[in-house]
Amino acid sequence: MRFNDPVEAGPALLVFGGEAILPGRITSTVTKPVSAVTDAEAREDGFAGAADVLPGLRDYYPQLRPGDEIVIVRFELTSS
Repeated sequence: MRFNDPVEAGPALLVFGGEAILPGRITSTVTKPVSAVTDAEAREDGFAGAADVLPGLRDYYPQLRPGDEIVIVRFELTSS
């Protein structure tokens, strides 16, 4: 997925490192500036709070700034 590609809720596959493929469903997506991420959204993604999102993501995206937009995708695994 590229940044500007549309993302729709529905069936999807979550791929980890090209090895683990998990079936599921995208339940929601939202695009927002990093600085607008709420504490609740940050905690859902494993951060202690919104203030930890930017430093945490900089490990992967060193050029990331507070005004840059990110896409938050919620994925629900399909029961097997």
